[in-house]
Amino acid sequence: MGLLVTPAAWAQEPATRTIQVTGAGVVQTPPDVAMLNIWLRGEGTTPDAATGDLAAKQKAVAAGLAGFLGGDSDLTTGNVTVIQARGKACEDGRGYNSTPRLSAGDCTVTGYIATMQSAVRTHRVDKAATAAGLASRLGASDARLDGFALSDLDGARARARAAAIGNARRQATALASGAGVRLGPIIRLSDQMGYSPDAGEVRFAASAPPPPPPPPVPPPIQIDAKPRPIETRAQVYVTYAITD
Repeated sequence: MGLLVTPAAWAQEPATRTIQVTGAGVVQTPPDVAMLNIWLRGEGTTPDAATGDLAAKQKAVAAGLAGFLGGDSDLTTGNVTVIQARGKACEDGRGYNSTPRLSAGDCTVTGYIATMQSAVRTHRVDKAATAAGLASRLGASDARLDGFALSDLDGARARARAAAIGNARRQATALASGAGVRLGPIIRLSDQMGYSPDAGEVRFAASAPPPPPPPPVPPPIQIDAKPRPIETRAQVYVTYAITD
């Protein structure tokens, strides 16, 4: 919004005919997006067994969350790894497999571990904490409600900017009244947006929810989620003319 004004540019304004103020605005908006991170783990004596175990858990978690959170929620897949597993006797003093070892003797491969990280974005903020518990029950090795965001970040910024301009106007009016002059129109305006979570970093993917797993799971344990409002800040620099 507007051109960013440097201190040098401000100094060029005629000091005798202008009033310069800095306005600040803060608005609080209830978040309407929740983000969860979910880790899944599959084990088996072969790579196929481990990935098969992982895939079964992924389907169960995805189907359960889709049914619980609704169709406007989405689960996306991140990192997937498959590693060899060895017995405890293969460890050394510097940690597990800190140096390359042959897969023989104490370091014979005994199985495989497959892991996957997934992310969930949902508008059901009220159900987000319960969803983390449900994911764990359905097979997730780690499920976390990682935070909240706004889907309409531009709207929050616009409201914060309007509040900052109003604050600047009140300051300028008070200064003009104290100086015995009349406040004229705005002749220069710029803004400096403050911090607000960037909801654009998390998006829905256009994917259909997977089919529900048999048999159906019992209702999840309810956990209340009441997130704090998200603060959006704005700061504006305004120069007003002084009229006679």
